[in-house]
Amino acid sequence: MTALALPVRWYRGAGYYQGQAQDDGLVHATLDLELERTAFMIVDSDCGPGNPYVEEGIAPALAAAREAGMHVIYIHNDFSLCDEPGSIKREIHGTRWGDAEAGTRGAPPREPVKPGYSPSIQPLPHEPDFPKREWSGFHETHVDYHLRCHGIESLVAVGFSQRSCLYFTCAGAVEHNYRVVMLRDCTSSAEYPDTVDESLEEGGWLRKVMLRNFEHVVGYTSTSAEFAGALRAMPRG
Repeated sequence: MTALALPVRWYRGAGYYQGQAQDDGLVHATLDLELERTAFMIVDSDCGPGNPYVEEGIAPALAAAREAGMHVIYIHNDFSLCDEPGSIKREIHGTRWGDAEAGTRGAPPREPVKPGYSPSIQPLPHEPDFPKREWSGFHETHVDYHLRCHGIESLVAVGFSQRSCLYFTCAGAVEHNYRVVMLRDCTSSAEYPDTVDESLEEGGWLRKVMLRNFEHVVGYTSTSAEFAGALRAMPRG
């Protein structure tokens, strides 16, 4: 097995923890992974070219993963078989916002969705792209089956959004017993008007809290540059 020493961050609580004094509770450590048992997972990133998180974060991380021979999978939204007039999601995202048509229009065309990826992250022919119909990519999909067939135990996750589908997919991965590292500069979370705070490193309270919660109860975070650097530093056969 090829050793991958990945710099990560996680949260264990401020104050004293097992006799050791803490400041902000964040732990910076190295997570030892096996390349052959780790996959690069791209979630809901079919937003076309020009997105800075795609072009500046995901694309170089993906290129490094491919160069190292890491297993790569994609997951995208496809509601063609589940968007029905009686769907509660039409209320949550439509009628309660004043879109009366959302509750009355018929079912959409049943043609599968064709994701529109930026050329910088376009899936290669051998890289699977799984459709999902809920927030989590592990809900009634073949993602878990595929990963187990390839002996995957750990996931490096990127995509959108950090407070919604990517978050729920990562939580779903943990529920299926995968270790998850999210690259925090390869995703975004839109702040609400009253949560924006440019004095924070994260740019707002929503992203700060979501990252803190992720690093406390879901997994680890790292960055695109740290991930690519760790892959380049691996011992070569």
